Amino acid sequence: MQDIKDVLDAELHTPPAPTFDVATTLGAGRRAVRRRRLAAGGAALALALVVGGAGVAVTSQFTGGQGTDPVQVAAGVSDEGLASTDRLVDESPAGYDPQDDDVILVRSGWEVVERVEDPVTGMSPAAGGGTIADSTGLALRKGATTTWVVLWRSAEKGEKPTSQGGGGAAETEAKSGYDTLTGWLDHQKTLAFTGTAR
Repeated sequence: MQDIKDVLDAELHTPPAPTFDVATTLGAGRRAVRRRRLAAGGAALALALVVGGAGVAVTSQFTGGQGTDPVQVAAGVSDEGLASTDRLVDESPAGYDPQDDDVILVRSGWEVVERVEDPVTGMSPAAGGGTIADSTGLALRKGATTTWVVLWRSAEKGEKPTSQGGGGAAETEAKSGYDTLTGWLDHQKTLAFTGTAR
């Protein structure tokens, strides 16, 4: 019996060699926890940015902003009620916003160099006529091209002015033969608008 006891004592007297390094294993575990926490924090930040960006996009849709760029205006020209858009063409680079008649859209890349409020009055030349309740004349420039634009809104008595009953006209400076917006607007008045409301 003593022999078994001696054998066991001899075998168990020295502990077995460890099969892994405890310090290395703990360090690897801590690094894995840090990586998971950073990944979760990064995912939460990305989600917050996506939700915030979507919120800005949705609210800008309803605040009248049409484009990404602000409307370029020359010194001394008011940018009130102007919004940038890519929906218009270069031949007619300005028009009323179909969603909000109080906003004038200007094609991106064009600069408003002159603005005249209420240049035309009287009756509208549009089908069915109507009293002109509001109008705006704009001189717009893109590179070497200058384009004259006149926009008007019509309304029956007591109704809110609307571009549905109005319209617009545009012509380049070169084709018009006029070297000032005022001269071109005067020509438009005599060409297309009656002087008094009926």
